[in-house]
Amino acid sequence: MRQAPRGRAQCPRRSAPESWARALGLAAVVVLAVGAACAPPRDDDLFGITLDVRSTQTWALDPDLRRRVHDLVEESCAHMGLDPSLLYGMTLRIEDGEIRCGDVAHARGCTWREQGIIAVSTLAWISIEPRVPCVEDTPIPHELLHVKIADEHHRDPRWDSAEYWVPLFERATRPDCSGDAPTLIW
Repeated sequence: MRQAPRGRAQCPRRSAPESWARALGLAAVVVLAVGAACAPPRDDDLFGITLDVRSTQTWALDPDLRRRVHDLVEESCAHMGLDPSLLYGMTLRIEDGEIRCGDVAHARGCTWREQGIIAVSTLAWISIEPRVPCVEDTPIPHELLHVKIADEHHRDPRWDSAEYWVPLFERATRPDCSGDAPTLIW
């Protein structure tokens, strides 16, 4: 190191090509980081959830299903204050039949937190016909609240509160959905 006037050490100067290369490299890293932060969600971005579709419903076979599930999960998590990172590694299963959930033999959804599985049915709430017309009509939001608070016996007042569910329903519903307001089940 050379000695600068007044006893301060002076760092050696870089050559012009070395400085330019470093500046360009740093600029490229900044551009990539900003681009990644502003990019729309990837097609496979489901917050780390594995989507397991076991349904033959038209909407379940639609290539747009992943985006719609993403949007529904995103809206639901924001509404209920659920950190979506808690969903990483879980499986969301959509199936056409009834779901056995604890003591309920004919459930429309179930969450097994310890196993990391959320299952929802395409069956209508009260009967087996007609099936729900869209993914937004499945009990995904209901099951996400189970992820957050457990409460398998539905003792929390949110389960049957219209004030709690209707705002989410209004944001999440789509023109091809039933238009039926959410119930205790959703």
